[in-house]
Formats: sequence, structure tokens, C-alpha cells
Amino acid sequence: MNLVPSLPIPYPDPMPLPAPVWLLRTLLLLTFFLHVLFMNCLLGGTTIALFCAMRRKSSEFCARLAADLGRILPTVFAFTITIGVAPLLFLQVMYGQFLYSSSILIGVPWLAVIGMVIVAYYGVYFFSMKFVETKTDGQRKTGATVVLGLVVVVLAGIAFIYSNNFTLMLRPDRWLSLYRHNVGGWNLSWTEPSLLPRYLHFVLSAFAVSGLALIVLSLRRQEAGYRQWLMDQGFLLFAGATTLNFGVGFWFLAKLPSALRLAFVGGNGLASALLGLGFLLPLAGIAHLILAKSRKSSNRQIGIGIGCGLLTVATMVGMRDVLRNLTLAPYFNLSQLPVSPQWGIIALFVVLFVAGLATLYYMLRKVAIASRIQAAAGESLQ
Repeated sequence: MNLVPSLPIPYPDPMPLPAPVWLLRTLLLLTFFLHVLFMNCLLGGTTIALFCAMRRKSSEFCARLAADLGRILPTVFAFTITIGVAPLLFLQVMYGQFLYSSSILIGVPWLAVIGMVIVAYYGVYFFSMKFVETKTDGQRKTGATVVLGLVVVVLAGIAFIYSNNFTLMLRPDRWLSLYRHNVGGWNLSWTEPSLLPRYLHFVLSAFAVSGLALIVLSLRRQEAGYRQWLMDQGFLLFAGATTLNFGVGFWFLAKLPSALRLAFVGGNGLASALLGLGFLLPLAGIAHLILAKSRKSSNRQIGIGIGCGLLTVATMVGMRDVLRNLTLAPYFNLSQLPVSPQWGIIALFVVLFVAGLATLYYMLRKVAIASRIQAAAGESLQ
């Protein structure tokens, strides 16, 4: 199906969708939301760990946080990769002709992501082993810090490649000219006006979510001084990154084509509502965390603030989906794809998905308990 025959858009897969569109979109949004949480914690967490590792000699709390993050980040990395498979598959099922085309156009960096992920994965484990487990060898800790710096650069590069691909898949009007310019798979979307604000919006979101993660981490620490320091740093990171993201978000909106921009400012009810929520929810989160600080760590206010932050992420995931469908509307309509539900397979997927979430929760509890025990042992030795 190509609503604009003059553009080189491949036909969709002739096989019918294995589930109704509404169900596939729901699963896409749900799995992508979970993936985004871990992905943001990974990028933001490695950057925070790098900064703290560099300041370990001048700040005891920084050294302790770098060690705490070193214990957690390998697990976060594993969950990021594992949970990221599902939304990518759902995206390919529904928008395959667009995603595959853009992936071919940037084929070299897109395939390089595999090697980059492997390098970053080993780098995170190297940092965890050399920095966390090494007690006195400053040279080894310095080497681990250098490796973590490489990890941060690689992860930022992976995020940039993904932003390129998911931006380019929405611009079939540029595919032919890009292919003629370079047939070797190096067509990154450097000239796309919305690419840079889109990428920066993601990076700042990673720091905001990581700020919330620091607040959660503080609630699981016993020492009052370290606990309060973690909460203060998490609040500053969340509030600062969120405030900057307001400006980047409006920049992103301004760089969209006029028809899409108007859809988010009143032209489309759902898009406008999501934009409003995306503006109000983070403000509510900041306000409740300020109240928590003024009341000396009111757990209720902290919980509401964290909840507002998570709802903000969910809202952004919804806005991303709406933007994708509005952008592709002139070329493609999901409702016109043939559907032949395979309810047995869908039921099996739902059962396995719920079991996977339960397993994930169980593993996170075990990791949290082990991390708390290790942190307590480390505090007792200091």
C-alpha cells in the first residue's frame, strides 16, 4: 500500500497482521515504555557514574555513588537490550516498509550498532569489576574511569544512530535523493531540521529519568547523610534536565512541518492533549519533590513526584506514536492493512509477557537486595 505512488515506498508485507492494529499498537507502546525507562537509566546512569568516578578523590559521596552505579549498571544494560527487542519487532510488523528502507539507507552505522553495543556492554562490566571491586589500586580505578568514558561516548553514538533511523523512516520523500547521493549506506539525516532537537530531547530525558532513579536509590540507603545527598542530587538532576527539556521540546515542535505543528497546538485533539500533559506532568513532579524537600523527605510527596515523572515518560511515548502516524498519514494507513488474528499465539504471548514481567520484578528485587547488602558492607568498611 502506497498512497503516493510517485515515492519509492515498498509495499507492506503481504502476510496479514497476526493481531488487530489496536492490540499491536498497545503492545508497542507498553513494551517501548518499559524499554525507555531502562534505556534512559543506562545512558544517564553511565554519565553520572563517569562524573562521580572523576570526582571520587574530592567527594566521598561521589565515590560511593560511582560504586553503587557500578553494581547496578550491568543489570540495567541487560534489561535495556532484552526489553528493547519487543518494541522493535512490533514496529517492524506494522511499519516494516518504512523502517527497513531507512535502515538500508543508513546501513553501515545501523549494522555497526551491534558491535557498539558489545563494546559498551563489556565496558560497563569492566568498570563494575575494576572500580567497584578494587579497594585501593587508584591506577586500576583510573583505567576503569577511562573505559566508562568510552562507554558513554558509544552509548550516545548509538542513541544518535537510532534517532537518525527513526527520523528518516518518516521522510520517504527524501529517500530517493539520499540514495542517489550515497548508495553505500552512509545516509545519516544530517540535514533533517528536527533531528538535533529530537536527539537532545532524548538525552535530556535520560538525565531526568536518572534523577528520579537516584531519588529511588536514596530511599533504599540507611545512612542519613548519603541518603539526603542522593535525594538532593536526584532532585537537581530531574528538575534541571526537565527545565532544559522544555526549551528543547518547543524547539523540536518548531522544527516540525507546519501541518504537524498545528496538529499539536489544537488541530488534533489527542495530540494537543498529550502535549498539554507533557507540559503539566513534569511541572507537577517538580512541585511535589519541592514539597517533599520542604517537609524533609515526605514519602508521599516523593511517590507522587516520581509517579508524575513516570507518567511524563508514558505521555512522551504516546506523543511519539501520534507524531509517527500523523507524519506517515499521507503515505500509509495502518487501518488498511489486512488482519488475520491468531488468538492462540496472542494468548501465548500475553501469558509469556506477564510471566516475563513477573520474572523481571523478581530479579529486580533480588538485585536491589544484593546491592543494598553490598552497599551496607561497603559503608561499614569506611
